[in-house]
Amino acid sequence: MWQDFRLGLRSLLKSPGFAATALLSLAIGIGANTAVFSLVNELLLRTLPVRDPAQLVIFRNIQGAKGGMARSTDGYGSRDPATGRHTTTSFPLSTIDAFAARADVLSGAFGFSPFWQCNVLVNGQPDLAATAQMASGGYHEGLGVSAWLGRTFTPADDQPGAEPVAVISHRFWQRNFGGNADVIGRTFQLNKVTVTIIGVTPEAFAGAGQAGEYYDVTVPLAQHGRFAPDMAEERRRNSTWWVRVMGRLVPGVSAEQAQAALAPVFTGIAREGWQSAPRRGTEQMPDDPLLRAESGARGENDNRREFTRGLQMMLGLVVLVLIAACANVANLLLARATARRREIALRLALGATRGRIIRQLLLESLLLAAAAAALGTLFAWWARGALIALRPFGNGVELSLPLDARVLGFTLAAAAATAVAFGLAPALRATRLDLAHEFSGGRTTHGTRSWLSRGLMVLQIAMSLLLLVCTGLMIGSLRNLQRVDAGFNRHSLAAFRIDPASAGYSGADGMALRARLQQRLAALPGVSGVTYARMPVLSRSRQTSSVTLVGETSAGMGQSANVHVNAVAPDFFAVAQLPVLLGRAFTEGDAPGAPRAAIVNQAFAKRYLSGANPIGQRFRYGPETGDIEIVGLARDAKYADLRSEVPPTVYFPALQHPGGPANFLVRASGDPAALFSAIRAAVREIDPALPVLNLRTMDEQVNRLHNQELLVARLGGIFGILVLLLSAVGLYGLMAYAVARRTSEIGVRMALGALPGHVLRQFLGESLALVVIGLVFGGFAAWGVAQLLTRMLFGLGAADPLTYGLAAAVLLLVGLAAAALPAWRAARIDPTVALRTE
Repeated sequence: MWQDFRLGLRSLLKSPGFAATALLSLAIGIGANTAVFSLVNELLLRTLPVRDPAQLVIFRNIQGAKGGMARSTDGYGSRDPATGRHTTTSFPLSTIDAFAARADVLSGAFGFSPFWQCNVLVNGQPDLAATAQMASGGYHEGLGVSAWLGRTFTPADDQPGAEPVAVISHRFWQRNFGGNADVIGRTFQLNKVTVTIIGVTPEAFAGAGQAGEYYDVTVPLAQHGRFAPDMAEERRRNSTWWVRVMGRLVPGVSAEQAQAALAPVFTGIAREGWQSAPRRGTEQMPDDPLLRAESGARGENDNRREFTRGLQMMLGLVVLVLIAACANVANLLLARATARRREIALRLALGATRGRIIRQLLLESLLLAAAAAALGTLFAWWARGALIALRPFGNGVELSLPLDARVLGFTLAAAAATAVAFGLAPALRATRLDLAHEFSGGRTTHGTRSWLSRGLMVLQIAMSLLLLVCTGLMIGSLRNLQRVDAGFNRHSLAAFRIDPASAGYSGADGMALRARLQQRLAALPGVSGVTYARMPVLSRSRQTSSVTLVGETSAGMGQSANVHVNAVAPDFFAVAQLPVLLGRAFTEGDAPGAPRAAIVNQAFAKRYLSGANPIGQRFRYGPETGDIEIVGLARDAKYADLRSEVPPTVYFPALQHPGGPANFLVRASGDPAALFSAIRAAVREIDPALPVLNLRTMDEQVNRLHNQELLVARLGGIFGILVLLLSAVGLYGLMAYAVARRTSEIGVRMALGALPGHVLRQFLGESLALVVIGLVFGGFAAWGVAQLLTRMLFGLGAADPLTYGLAAAVLLLVGLAAAALPAWRAARIDPTVALRTE
């Protein structure tokens, strides 16, 4: 084996041009696969760095066919793939203790809930990068996480009247306290509450939240009223679902068994929440929600489902690049094997077995693949930084992309697979020789080699078309998404968020802060309007609730309607340029003490009022007594994203529904980005300790909705160029080899009267024939793969003719350009020189 290694290395060093070309082709393919797999590893495969993660379960609920029982739900929501109904990981607070009481199936249950916005001050200085969550007393013990320094929570810490304490992350400790061991006992402020640090978690632990989420500060869940006093009463009710619940299974108990045992417990909690909510007398109780117990080894998995489609698409693209690179290198090896026929024949004649020579040739391929893997790893390390900077899944998803053992193992496996993929066929072909013929001095035919080379070329063309079509479909979908009418004028808007509660404002003080800031921003030069809403628009965030239609004229009397809700300032519709089609917009008169009012959108009127005029209709909402009158009908507008259908939406006047964050919209008369520094200065003028978060133009916000599509389109474009280059180089090499091999034949034909034009057309025709065959096979493959992408497409079908036509035209042009030079050289062969050489 060592001798084969030395011979293989020496052979490669004797052909530096071949080795460099093959090495670069493979390194690009392997490196691209490694970089994308590092994304897959971090977001889909890595388990929580805790004790025995396989024993963890996370719970989710699926609403019944007639709607949900929750009065309000705070958290991630999605569509259950099995039932098509709304599903979420949010539960009432009391669920934790109720599940923990079932010690026969769970050895412990715990819960957590993120701060959607937090205001952290360390030594009086804001830490704008900090994130925070609340967790129950059994959170760390249930997960199996020990403190790096100090200690973690105990049940005694998780009491409403206990001293406010915090467990901080390793990176928060490094960033704000320089990694000093005396951090235990030190204090900082979270939402104007002074908390004492009792522990630091290990560096690898980021929490049990969604993939890519990282929590810097964890405080006791039972003290939620201290950190968000305006929501304290609501969060204690079983009608408010806002806590994620996990548990650790008793040994020998499966997730399905735990689900069956805990489902009746959850049903009782849900029913109690429904029945205890005010003003439910005329409402029809929805069906019981379903409980699901899923593996908690990776924490929450809602956004993993979303990431999966984009990651699978990206992994598929880079696999196509690797296949094209393997086909290219296999063709190079076939040409090299032809040049080494006499050498191999001599070795066979001297007694070397065919198996021994195949082993050496495969070892050469393995050396190439190993070197390409090393170079590809360096490429992946560079690409890793580029991927992190691109933030392919949004700002809320933090990526580290370590090249850990799993990623490096994948790289080695890819290298081994590529070595076999591009090395086996050439090795078998190179050793299939007729020794008598080789040493007789006769000419050697190359039929098998030619057939195999042309087959590999067809494969490259087919893979190129497949990649170009998939990329083109994603680019077309992205273009269509960016052209969607949002229902309001999203251009010339700057958006940002503040959270008065996290800065110590509550009730009337919070509303006064909003009013002062709105007035100050409106006075800035270049500002034509300012407004705010509780929920941000087009940011994937949503607040859902249920309302009950009342009144004799209501087509849905007594019906519980599931709707999206938002509390908006009086001038929201004017500044957003969202038309109110019937009735009126909100005014300053829609204040506390005035008749309660609401504006609904067209989707609400169509679904729940059978399209009837909604003005004057009434419904009930929330714990407050009294009916709410619909005073306006707004045009349908996208709520959380541009893909989804417009949901039934109810807008409430913010003056009658205070609290929560304030998401400001600033209408600019010019470029909204030019107002950023002035906006920050205006907020500092009102309150220097009030952080400005998520400041961006609305156009930037919309682009962030399509990060996955944008990333796939960008990477697909890059990979498409690479594959086109590989295909062009491969076709050029194939035709150049054919010209060199057939020089004497061309000379004879031209000596017998063949015109240069005939020779030129012949070689161009052969090249284009390969391209056309590749396009046919690639077209069928692209159509088949595109069927799997239909959920990611928007506004065009999997068989979009324009996309297929453009991709085919590009490949035809590339094929023609690659074959032109060898064909031109063939047409210029001098017959006398060719015959003399022969």
